[in-house]
Amino acid sequence: MKTVPKLNLNIPDHTILDKIGDGGMSTVYLGRQISLQRKVAIKILKKLVTDDKSLAERFVDEAKTVASLDHPHIISIYEAKKLPSGLAYFTMPYLTHGDFGEIICTNSDHLIELLCQICDGLAHAHKHGVIHRDLKPDNILFDQFGRIKIADFGIAISQNAKRQTKETQLLGSAHYMSPEQIQSRNISYQSDIYSLGCIIYEKLTGDHVFEAGNDFSILMSHINKPLPELPDTLKEWQTIIDRCLAKDPEERFNDVEALKDALLAIKYSKQENVEQSKPIPKAKKHIRPLYLVVAAGVLMSTLLAAFFLSKKADNEAEDAKQLEATQLLAQQNAEALQAKQDQLAALELKIAVVEKNDQAEEEIVDITGNLDNEDINKMSIQMRLNEARNLLIRKRLTKPKGENAADKFQAILLEKPDNQAAKDGLNQVGHHYFELIDEKLSNNEIAEALKYINSLNDYIDNYQIDRNLFEPQTSRISSITSDLVSKAVNTRRKNGLAEQYLQITSLLLPNYKSVQELTSAYNNIPQTGLKVSDQLGHEFIYFAVENNSGLQDFMFGSNEVTVEQFARFAGERFTEQKCHHYDKKVFFKKTWLKTPFDQTNQHPVVCITASQAQDYAQWLSNQTGQKYRLASAGEFEYINQQLQPQANCQNANLAGTEVASEKKATDNKYSCDDKQIFTAPVNSFAAQNQISNFNGNVSEWVTGCTGQANCAIGNSWRSGSDSSNTTALRSAPNETHSHVGFRLVREF
Repeated sequence: MKTVPKLNLNIPDHTILDKIGDGGMSTVYLGRQISLQRKVAIKILKKLVTDDKSLAERFVDEAKTVASLDHPHIISIYEAKKLPSGLAYFTMPYLTHGDFGEIICTNSDHLIELLCQICDGLAHAHKHGVIHRDLKPDNILFDQFGRIKIADFGIAISQNAKRQTKETQLLGSAHYMSPEQIQSRNISYQSDIYSLGCIIYEKLTGDHVFEAGNDFSILMSHINKPLPELPDTLKEWQTIIDRCLAKDPEERFNDVEALKDALLAIKYSKQENVEQSKPIPKAKKHIRPLYLVVAAGVLMSTLLAAFFLSKKADNEAEDAKQLEATQLLAQQNAEALQAKQDQLAALELKIAVVEKNDQAEEEIVDITGNLDNEDINKMSIQMRLNEARNLLIRKRLTKPKGENAADKFQAILLEKPDNQAAKDGLNQVGHHYFELIDEKLSNNEIAEALKYINSLNDYIDNYQIDRNLFEPQTSRISSITSDLVSKAVNTRRKNGLAEQYLQITSLLLPNYKSVQELTSAYNNIPQTGLKVSDQLGHEFIYFAVENNSGLQDFMFGSNEVTVEQFARFAGERFTEQKCHHYDKKVFFKKTWLKTPFDQTNQHPVVCITASQAQDYAQWLSNQTGQKYRLASAGEFEYINQQLQPQANCQNANLAGTEVASEKKATDNKYSCDDKQIFTAPVNSFAAQNQISNFNGNVSEWVTGCTGQANCAIGNSWRSGSDSSNTTALRSAPNETHSHVGFRLVREF
């Protein structure tokens, strides 16, 4: 992939990978949507046209137009936004499977099949009042399944939107532009039919309809030159070309559905010629079925008339009259024939082959005369079942309304509630939805999977389907969800994939207790900053360690252990050792109960050894059932990095001008006054991340020090401007000092 130059583009949740297209008013980039890890095409309005209000509005209208057209053969819009910076964009699927200009059709049936898909997409747009106006092979794309996707509605006009183009502004592509569009006359749906006619001619012949040395000459040819003639080998297409490319829009097909009917007429005409050219097989001694292809939607009268014509009539004139009537009836039912196109070969006609005396002649026997109404009704039900099954295979499951598998199966059940084949077929719709869901999940296309899940739920509700029928599929997905959530809970790390699968499982199994429990467990995963209290009033702040230091997640005491808290454990014990004050000498009869300066119950306990601090942690663990200990030197350093405390006696209890009378406190006091000569009560200064007095008040006993098991670390009331909050003090762990206390860590 090419290296993309550094661009001043900042699109939320997207990374720009490559530039893949450039137009007059917008540029298309290949991007990756970070949250869903999928490639998308990002269409961005060029900066130089953002000041042109009409162009900017037309760009926004394009996104609205395409987003309103929900159809299998029209490209989708994922997201459309205008950012505060003024950048306007929308994202679409990134299709890499070529366009209509690149496809090589193997035969006319293949071409007709693709053209019918284009007709279906255009018909949907036209029904919603949208005219494309720039239909050309480059704008007709293929998805990974070989399906047509009509794209680039950049100059489309809609009956529901204000027209942004000036009447004299010529927009479109010269080789495919209709005469009325060139002459800036009123545009109608017939303009798209003209463009599609140009595309059909190009696919049939390999040439453009009109060729010239420049665009102007090509445009004039569309207005003035006569329609081209196709070679004799393509004469069956001439009528379609003539009607599509008529200079007068009124002489073209009324709509694309009529054009589709004409295309299908070519296809079925070829099939009839092939069938008529086949020799009749020699008769056997027994009767065997012969399979004929008939249209499932043609009226039964047409079917009976066709059989009637297969017999040898006594009156040739009557034959001709019947043939003419049958052909007229077949033409009138062309729309029904088109709707049932995929059901050809679905009906098995029973035709007996019998021998006539000793002759080798064969006769096709019309057995419909032996069928009663019940037999005919059964034949009709079978035809409709085959039609519904074919829609099932084509994944037309619940859309479009009336022309989908679910509606077809349900219609049969309304007439025949006990028809097991229709019941099974209706249930199979859900299984086919799960095939689509599994495919999208395997490709990590979560948003697409969610669309199918919502459609699945609508199907279950609207057709009153038993959700338990899909227990194996839902169990598989819920099992994946359980594994993802369990991993997140065990590692105490939330992740997007677990959240997406929780959303999926909640939709598939609404109100299920197990899903609710998984959701609760996931939502209760602790995050950095969570405050936890125990029954004895100690408060801790959770830290999720996000580095490679080897540390585990831990909860750090929000305050130092107070005199009151320590007294619950010690009573009047631990008074044998006398307390060091200023590190100069042991202070006579001064202990944690009687400190060298006045303290209340809410001051941090001082004048205790590291061992006594550890004894308190063990006692508290026994009292609460939780596990408490001293912080390690590494954890103390980690907290220091997270809080990044500023050395300033206005923000913490450090040595400043207030210790002027206590000359032994420090040689490098700060120039400010924190009003606290010795220790201050806990929570005396504003906390950082809910951690109080971390950068002052008392130094703290920790474990895992270099060269010894315990040491005191951190600033205290006697630390001056030359002190560091992470430098271990010289205090021995078996000594007591008036500036050394401790706080606890709580483990999981």
